[in-house]
Amino acid sequence: MASNTTAPASNSTPVTNEGPRPDQFAQPLTWTPEELALMPHDNVATRLNVVIWLLIGLSGGFLGLRVYCKFSRRKGLWWDDIVLIGAWICLTVESGLLTAMTRLGYGLHFWDFDVVNNMAPLLLLVNVAGTFSVTAAIWSKTSFAITLLRLTHGWMKGLLWFIIITMNIAMGLTALFPWVSCTPINKAWEVFTPGKCWDPKVTVHYNIFSASYSAVMDIALALLPWSVVWKLQMKKKERFGCALAMSMGVFAGITGIIKTSKMPSMLSSDFADGVDLFIWGNAESAITIMAASIPILRVLVRDAAISRRYYKAEDSKAIELKMSASEGKHSGHSRSKTDSENNLVVTVVSAGPSQVMSDGRAPVMGEKDGWRGPRTTGQNQIVRTEDFSLEYHNRKSMASDSI
Repeated sequence: MASNTTAPASNSTPVTNEGPRPDQFAQPLTWTPEELALMPHDNVATRLNVVIWLLIGLSGGFLGLRVYCKFSRRKGLWWDDIVLIGAWICLTVESGLLTAMTRLGYGLHFWDFDVVNNMAPLLLLVNVAGTFSVTAAIWSKTSFAITLLRLTHGWMKGLLWFIIITMNIAMGLTALFPWVSCTPINKAWEVFTPGKCWDPKVTVHYNIFSASYSAVMDIALALLPWSVVWKLQMKKKERFGCALAMSMGVFAGITGIIKTSKMPSMLSSDFADGVDLFIWGNAESAITIMAASIPILRVLVRDAAISRRYYKAEDSKAIELKMSASEGKHSGHSRSKTDSENNLVVTVVSAGPSQVMSDGRAPVMGEKDGWRGPRTTGQNQIVRTEDFSLEYHNRKSMASDSI
């Protein structure tokens, strides 16, 4: 990270941390060779690209598993899924814009940047990327709030609607301000155009407020599931696991707090100082997408555990049946329970649960309403029967037969 202390320009125009005002770039600033030699000349573009695309891959993987889980259970997508997919698309578009910005020199320090040729297109991309970044944050948080709406009622549902509405308004203004802060509008990126712009401190201070509010709402949305899940009729261990899975949004809140601390870098006249703000902004949205997907993925983990236990039990039964059949070939006869003691294997196979009518008759299959008594007598009826087979075998050489 470069120092915020910059050397004065040779034309006696000081470079301060009160920018970037478009007017301050009206005349390109120059430094003496001695001054340039004392300044850092690193490029943080590589770090920016690696981090943002890694976040895109991770969040996309979680989101893809969430969608797969929905379709595999034949539930389909609901509004929270659609909004979350929209958030990930916005985050991906913003990451593509950031990569395009690095090709214009974003990541270089201001004194190494081509102000004359690349300033206008870079500032335009900064505004567009910022809009997509804020939209991704809004939609990712809104998606999780919509999910909670399906689980709550009463005052808690009203609280969720309050969070959704106020958060969308507060952060929506953050996305709007870059497009209305200058008159004419194109002066925001075409710095040589005559016109006026707001004092940058106004937008930065408001952005600090909206980012702080967003972080607080993340933590609130992470804590609400505890009061909802803890009232469900399920085992305490299951309640704890479910509530914990739905509380992963607290990490998004922590990320939002860190992002808020980077907001003053918007007043820096060095472009490289704003890279961390974009990185933490992307991290906030990506973590929110992953946190919103974890509760759904927990179902996959649970089903996998159940399936593993089921197949393990089936394998044990298959081995036991194999050993029993093999021993039956060796013995060639059956024994009584008292003779075989612990070496007897008994297998009972049933066609289904026994059902008998009140008068002792076997139930009859109906077309729609399942098993029921016969409607008439003296006619051919299809009745449900119970078939049992009892097999018992001596089991002495199980170990040798199973190898």
